[in-house]
Amino acid sequence: MTVVLSLILGLAAALGAGALSGIRIGKDALGTELAAYMGGLYGIISGSVAVVLTVLVLSLT
Repeated sequence: MTVVLSLILGLAAALGAGALSGIRIGKDALGTELAAYMGGLYGIISGSVAVVLTVLVLSLT
């Protein structure tokens, strides 16, 4: 149960952090909504690998 909860919370955090950084970086060039969508997409793509590997390593130790 802890592993599943860790995966869900980690992926949600990656999505949120990506959206916030997308807004901060690209809102002037793309607009706020599109920047949030693109940041969320890139956040979940890059963050999911880190979250899955971290949870896997911690669960094996």
